[in-house]
Amino acid sequence: MGLVGEFPRGIRYCTSLTGLDLSGNSLYGAIPSDISSIVAFVTLLDLSNNSFSGDIPPDIANCQYINVLKLNDNDLEGEIPSSIGYLPRLKTFSVANNYLIGRVPAFVSERIFITAESLANNAEVCGKPLKRCEDSWIWKHIDRASFVKAFVTGWVLFFTLVLVLCSPRFRTKTINKIIVLLNIWKLMRRKKHLTSGSDEELSRQHKILKLEKFVARMSLKELQNATSDFSEDYLVGIGMLGKVYKAFLPNGWTLAIKKLNDWEDLEEEFVSEITTLGGLRHRNLLPLIGFCAEKQERLRVYKYMTNGSLHEWLHSEEDKAKNLDFPLRVRIALGIAKGLAWLHHGYKLHVTHGSISTRCILLDQNLEPQISNFWEAKFWSKNDTALSWSLFPVADYSGLGSYKQDIYCFGIVLLELVTGKEPHELTSSRNLFDHSPCLLDADIDLLGKGVDDFILQSLELACQCVKFFPNERPTMLEVYDALKCIYD
Repeated sequence: MGLVGEFPRGIRYCTSLTGLDLSGNSLYGAIPSDISSIVAFVTLLDLSNNSFSGDIPPDIANCQYINVLKLNDNDLEGEIPSSIGYLPRLKTFSVANNYLIGRVPAFVSERIFITAESLANNAEVCGKPLKRCEDSWIWKHIDRASFVKAFVTGWVLFFTLVLVLCSPRFRTKTINKIIVLLNIWKLMRRKKHLTSGSDEELSRQHKILKLEKFVARMSLKELQNATSDFSEDYLVGIGMLGKVYKAFLPNGWTLAIKKLNDWEDLEEEFVSEITTLGGLRHRNLLPLIGFCAEKQERLRVYKYMTNGSLHEWLHSEEDKAKNLDFPLRVRIALGIAKGLAWLHHGYKLHVTHGSISTRCILLDQNLEPQISNFWEAKFWSKNDTALSWSLFPVADYSGLGSYKQDIYCFGIVLLELVTGKEPHELTSSRNLFDHSPCLLDADIDLLGKGVDDFILQSLELACQCVKFFPNERPTMLEVYDALKCIYD
């Protein structure tokens, strides 16, 4: 990458960032002490092979979604903060080749696997999997008074328990009851273990674990807290697949949480959208921040879009459409086309959306469009063959048809923008499909403002997109280029 300088704090404005790899650069100075406020939702943080110095900030433990943390091959010194051991999702941890001292933290994550190589070549680091720490080092870092108090308290409690058990008042019948209860508890634990070990459940859990490499996995409790237990007061929308809630996190973030109905019937859609959106980052795609798969709940977490959907702006009773002049409508159409063109042609694997409409186009604070609802998306190889990977849905129609379906749907969106009509009004009327479009088809509020020629060009482009035969429709790159000429 060739970056030189201190840690780029401007990254805090990349609010949908879920992974940060700055390895192999010439970055120096301290790692920011407030790192968690800069990269709150990252699952991967790789700062290896730089020249960062100073202590490892304890605040890094507040990046609670981290799966991979690599700080190796720097000039870091001091102790490894024990708080890092409390990162619940940590799988990979590396601090080799620094100047660190002290004890290796005790990690609470059951999935972490640390080798001696990931801790090697430091000043005085000890503890599993390295050499055992010496007692002298332990006494140097433990408050002796606290240790003595704990030791004495423990023995007092032990002798008190022995006296109670040996007391004549503590009858045999009571002891038998305790033994029976313990046996029942053991049987219940065994039954639970056997049930959770079913093939179907294991397969489901395996899929869920795989999703963590795409985006952050969030706990049900924190999402309940952020929405007052999914109170109706936080409800902002109801769709085909579930309800959408506005959520407020303690760090000041505002998120949108989509809570699926009947999750067992929608498990495939749930996995599909996470695997699709989790790996895609574009300014015109709605950023997926995280997900939750816990108990009987399936939730997806997105960046909140303050201006709602394009459908609301065009067709609401509040008549918001009057606030959208023609240049702004073309800019919105251009953003949608740019996002779709990138999916069809620019990503390393081609992606088709499958259900583009004004309802799934969300608008941010600057009215920049964000494409959402990827539950019908398909991945395609370069020869337009549907990929049948375990986490991706398999297309049941040809690649060409899938691309052209997106273009048809985009044409309907463009017609809505220029005519102001609802989709059912457009598709039930054959006027726009049977003859060359004219200005009489346009939204009357747009006319007579010096842009009539451009309005007509937009109508003609939209009609090209909705041609009956798919092979007569343009590609999304051609659509984007045409709109760019109109906008410029």
